[in-house]
Amino acid sequence: MNLSAAALVAWSRLSMWSDGHHNHNRRCATLNLPLPVVCHPHHKHHPPVPVMAARRGGDGNDGRAAKLKMRDAKLVEKLLLDAVRKLSREEGDLPPSKLFPSVRQCNSALAAFGDAGEFRRALRLFVQMKKSATLAGTMDASSSSIHAFDSTLSEGGSSRISSIELVLAPPKPTLVTYSTLMSRAVSLGKPRVALRLWNLMRNQPNFYTNVISRRRRDKRIATKRVDTTELRRLEMEDDAVIIPDVVFCNVLMNVYAKLGDHVSARSILNAMLGVNGVCHEGIPLTGPTVVTYNTLADACKGAGELGSALETLELMIHHADETGDRSCLPDVQTYTTLISTVGRKKKNEKEARDVRSGGENDPDMAFALLNRMLNEGITPNGVTYSALIDVCGRCRRTDMALNGLRTMLKQKSKESLASRRRNVPIYHQQSLYNEVGAWTAAINACGKGGRVDTAIRLFRTMQSVGVKPNSVTCGCLADCLLKASPVRMAETLEVLGYMQKACIAPGEVMYTSLMSVALSLAQKETEGMVRRDGLELQIIDRFDRRIDTEDASSSESIVLYSELMRLMVADGNDTNSLLKVFLAFQALQNAGASPDTACYNSLLRACALSGDVAKAQDVLQRMNEEGVEPNRRSWREALKAARKAKKAGSADDIWARAIAPQKKDFAPLIPQASDVELLLSVYTSELRRTSNHEVRSLLNSKIMRLYEGIVDQSEGMGFHHGSVSVDEIESNQAFMLSVLRAAVSHEFHCQNDEERSHARELACEIAGLEVFQQRLSSDVDRNSKKALQVAQDWLYSY
Repeated sequence: MNLSAAALVAWSRLSMWSDGHHNHNRRCATLNLPLPVVCHPHHKHHPPVPVMAARRGGDGNDGRAAKLKMRDAKLVEKLLLDAVRKLSREEGDLPPSKLFPSVRQCNSALAAFGDAGEFRRALRLFVQMKKSATLAGTMDASSSSIHAFDSTLSEGGSSRISSIELVLAPPKPTLVTYSTLMSRAVSLGKPRVALRLWNLMRNQPNFYTNVISRRRRDKRIATKRVDTTELRRLEMEDDAVIIPDVVFCNVLMNVYAKLGDHVSARSILNAMLGVNGVCHEGIPLTGPTVVTYNTLADACKGAGELGSALETLELMIHHADETGDRSCLPDVQTYTTLISTVGRKKKNEKEARDVRSGGENDPDMAFALLNRMLNEGITPNGVTYSALIDVCGRCRRTDMALNGLRTMLKQKSKESLASRRRNVPIYHQQSLYNEVGAWTAAINACGKGGRVDTAIRLFRTMQSVGVKPNSVTCGCLADCLLKASPVRMAETLEVLGYMQKACIAPGEVMYTSLMSVALSLAQKETEGMVRRDGLELQIIDRFDRRIDTEDASSSESIVLYSELMRLMVADGNDTNSLLKVFLAFQALQNAGASPDTACYNSLLRACALSGDVAKAQDVLQRMNEEGVEPNRRSWREALKAARKAKKAGSADDIWARAIAPQKKDFAPLIPQASDVELLLSVYTSELRRTSNHEVRSLLNSKIMRLYEGIVDQSEGMGFHHGSVSVDEIESNQAFMLSVLRAAVSHEFHCQNDEERSHARELACEIAGLEVFQQRLSSDVDRNSKKALQVAQDWLYSY
């Protein structure tokens, strides 16, 4: 067979393979996946860089870019699994139709899975990469069919399916593969898995130490010590050899840092520098960077070894002086790590004291490091001051913690004076990086030191200077307030109120702390152990923040439970928070306390966010049985649940119970315009969802009756109180357009002539209102405009 014939056979096989994946190709074209990965000539030393990500740039498209990377990663996974599955069924030569994703595409997929938290999926893809290389290695890669197919491929021996680069060679794991997996394992809190990956890589046949051992046995390398020149020559001769570079060494050192093994981290540095001492096995000679030294300092911080961390500082300066590389000098991260190391290690009488560390539990060492970095011209940031204040808190020196906070504020003022803008108020000054961390550390130090009033003042002051407290700040302050004696209930409610206003969800620790304190209060109140002027557990009985009238007579435990439940439903996207609301309510009842309207309203709010209208009706029924009177908020939350569930029938039942309560001593709901709009939104939401003719006709009738009930002040619908103004409703363009659409639609589709005539008359009446004599709003949809035009045509035809 000549070359052209072989090429035709190869392309026919590829066509058959593509026909088997026609749905996959069509999906790729529909998804408009990003461009292929940029191939670097020395790709094994550089992480994969997608072209699309490089062209996009900016932070605004991070979410969309992550989704595109994830879709690309799933496509790579499918292609590789399919190729390995077919390859494992073949015997003999490798068929030309077995195309693999390139190793760069696989490395990008590993990074995407790891960044998305799907580390096990990344490991499965890594196993398939190794399996493909093993299966391909057992076959004859020099077959004529492959050479024939190779002549038909694009330059570089590759083809493409959509954005995925397909090659003949299987994606054998490279240095970047292992580095990507190890770094993601560390970021997900699995450093021991990363360590096992390192041992696996070191045992590979293409690892440089194993290659050198084979060459020594073959007497191709005579010297015992391999220098950088020999490593470079080895890399040029064999492109598949794995030689750790400085980036990989930093990743491996970070693994030991997370494990708190500063000795192994130091051995990596010794091996990189080639100095005498304990050297890590498998690490070649390579120049360290400032990241290397900072990672070593972080390992010393994890172990609490301040002396070793200070030695790292001297090593950095010595290395910079010896090599002339000023980039290896200590930076702000170096000093921040060193400051954070102070006061971490607990005293052990059996261990000898390290004289290099000075006073291990004395914050003076942290301030000395701060002064040293200032003398070297390094400007501290918010993280540095946060570490400094945190050290003072660990050493129980609240006064020095406040001194550190004052030092930060002085630095801000000094920078403001040095800027072009003069006399800038403190709340207009530019914040330092992570300045909120310094304020949080100061609040935590004051709270643990028993200075609760100072912690509260700091919480209020940081807001006045333009620094917004985060969840950690609120958690630290709430913890010290709840642990104070007496319990600072008013200030705790202030913190919870801020969190609700700022839409900050409490963390697990804060949620557990609030639940335990509320449970303890409820139990003691039911036992009669807590009195307003009691001595056993004194609770400050003043509320600076206005609470709803429904909470005015509630006990402290009920108020705390209510605020906690309100906070839980502040973010409706978290299903776990909705579950916690019901758990808190159950804990409240188990403690023997009687829930009030605020507690039930939090349950209804949770039902509204989840769209569980049946549960909302159960809550209303339970309130009726317990004798807890619902208020306007209760009924509105139940209607919102019906709106999200798109169930108009449930909304009608809720409205009927609201205007005519089952218990005579319960006040009926007096509807307002906003309540009527909410009920209308339930009808329109189900109307948009359903396509059933009968259901749509019924919903249109309900909408028309709602408007006519307002006009006629129908007692059966609760409008006889006159609380809903007809003029206010008829001036609401969106409301009247909904009624108009319902009337026009009912006229076209209703089978009853009398109802059709009534709908046409109502549509003409609405079309003649003053609100439609003006220009329509820009957000009016096409269907509403068409319905208005039809109604006006009917009106002018009379």
